Amino acid sequence: MADLIVSGLISAKPLSSGVADTPQIQKIKQTAQDFEAVLLRQMMREIRNSVFSESNKGGSSAAYLSLADEQLANNMAAQGGFGFGKAMAQQMIQQVQAAQLINSAANAVKP
Repeated sequence: MADLIVSGLISAKPLSSGVADTPQIQKIKQTAQDFEAVLLRQMMREIRNSVFSESNKGGSSAAYLSLADEQLANNMAAQGGFGFGKAMAQQMIQQVQAAQLINSAANAVKP
């Protein structure tokens, strides 16, 4: 059952577009993806703690489960995850583009 859930989550589209991105846009997308991985990791940790609270405390298996959660969260975020990273990246890119328009001398009204 877990395989079905994971495969459904990983099938989302990654953060990419058909146009070549500037280094600034690439950095925004990577940072948003990393942030989404952190959120997913925390969500999985809380789910695991609530589900296995009594039966799986401590030991070496807890360390392996933590590493597995981290890797799964990174893979999910790289594939699009729940879309948090993509939405954040789009908003930040729009803000950067708006700032460039505002600060552009070519777009200024000339007397």
